[in-house]
Amino acid sequence: AVTGEVLLDQNSGQQRCVASLTKMMTCLLLAESGLDLDETFAVPEELSPEFARIRNENGAYIDLQPGEEVTLRDLAYCTMLPSTNDSASTIAWRVAGSLDAFVAQMNDRAAQLGCTDTRYSCPHGLYDHNNYSTARDMAKIALACHANGTYMQVANTVSYTLPATNLHQNERAITSTNLMLNPEYAYYRDYIRGMKTGFTTLAGRCFVTFASQNGRTYGLVILGSNSQNIFREAAELFDWAFSNPDLQPKAAAPETKKHSLFSFWQNLLG
Repeated sequence: AVTGEVLLDQNSGQQRCVASLTKMMTCLLLAESGLDLDETFAVPEELSPEFARIRNENGAYIDLQPGEEVTLRDLAYCTMLPSTNDSASTIAWRVAGSLDAFVAQMNDRAAQLGCTDTRYSCPHGLYDHNNYSTARDMAKIALACHANGTYMQVANTVSYTLPATNLHQNERAITSTNLMLNPEYAYYRDYIRGMKTGFTTLAGRCFVTFASQNGRTYGLVILGSNSQNIFREAAELFDWAFSNPDLQPKAAAPETKKHSLFSFWQNLLG
């Protein structure tokens, strides 16, 4: 049963920029859209100014070009794994017909999920202005993502091969920014279940993920961290939770305040 027990809560109601955690909502709306993820379509010319702005603001991109023939499935992997912004904007256009219409859908869906302190202004989070949420609201969005099999299939992927297109003649390998999924990484944990990373200078380091082990599932949202290794912080929190199965009396949680974390720690499944 879902318990919803909060195990650790620090400033979970404080509004923060959420950077690329924004893409969680973008890919959730894609997964819920009912569109054929494998249908090929052409990237529209009208996205050229958006692509130029992404590059000017030093955002990650997969080098989509107007007229390039792509699929939504490939764009979802680009958006979730290397966290490219041009792919997120193209998803938005394909789902809603324009970026503004898609942003309206993002805000409507957030409200449906019970988010009261969330506002989206773009489909990727690169632009911090008027694009914010709280750890508490992000946990609600994360729960909806976690419940969506299509979303989680993408989010749990470590690496993916993009096929050649009419404008990119070679296959390209992409990898996830969630290093806790990578067995070669020092803080790899086999209990990690997907989700998303984010970073801008204003937002700080952000991370949402889930962990499942021995019949228990936990969710973690970290916003605004200045930690040099947010994955280490997450590993310490999850290791603490899994090593204290009863949490009665509650064991002392790893120290996080020294890194100014704003985190929301939730026991999802009992």
